[in-house]
Amino acid sequence: MVFLIDMGNTDLTLAAWQNGAPAFTARIPTDRSKDAGHYARAIAGALQSWGSPAFAGPVAAAMQAATGLSPVLLGYEGDLGLKVLTRDRIGADMLAGAIAAKKRGALPAIVADLGTATTFCAQNAAGDVLGVSIAPGVALGLEALVGRASHLRTVAFEPPDRALGVTTAQSMRSGVILGAASLLEGMFRRISAELDPAEGAPALLVTGGLAPLVAPFCQGPVTACPHLLLEGLYLYYQRNHP
Repeated sequence: MVFLIDMGNTDLTLAAWQNGAPAFTARIPTDRSKDAGHYARAIAGALQSWGSPAFAGPVAAAMQAATGLSPVLLGYEGDLGLKVLTRDRIGADMLAGAIAAKKRGALPAIVADLGTATTFCAQNAAGDVLGVSIAPGVALGLEALVGRASHLRTVAFEPPDRALGVTTAQSMRSGVILGAASLLEGMFRRISAELDPAEGAPALLVTGGLAPLVAPFCQGPVTACPHLLLEGLYLYYQRNHP
């Protein structure tokens, strides 16, 4: 069994990976003001709720404190199993998604990650990363909307009934969820137009906590992969820690 943590700007996604699939997952809110001790306790608590013994820069220190083991950090220094053809380095989350997308074999591909930011990572038929696009995230957009508009209150992330709402809550769900789906569709078309047509049409893989909610509203083939980044972390671990 391998323990994985996807360090996002909004949440830490914790998983225990066994036999090629997640045996357990949990989310811990991130807070830059918290130290390693806070995260160690949070990680240990999450694992205790699963029934596992307390497996308990802050997150890496917390993992080591919680497990007694040095974490394997995904980065350019290791064997990615693919090439990154961008001029600047891209985030470890996009690297993880690219590794998993290549393993799945649906190439070329565009991986859309609905996290704090909504990112798009394009890969060619060989699985190499060609480039990325970064937009504000769905939850971040809702927080900004509520924070700047005094008459609006936050709403639960639920499927909208229609595009035109007749209540404020319906209208916000429509704008947030259908707006995210439209962003995916539009960016997918634009990025696809810049890829090599000789390699065929790319697949659209959507990951992140909101993937199962947003993906069904996309008009066109799309595969929701909520655990894609964790798959990539596990594959990276296998390549670099045999």
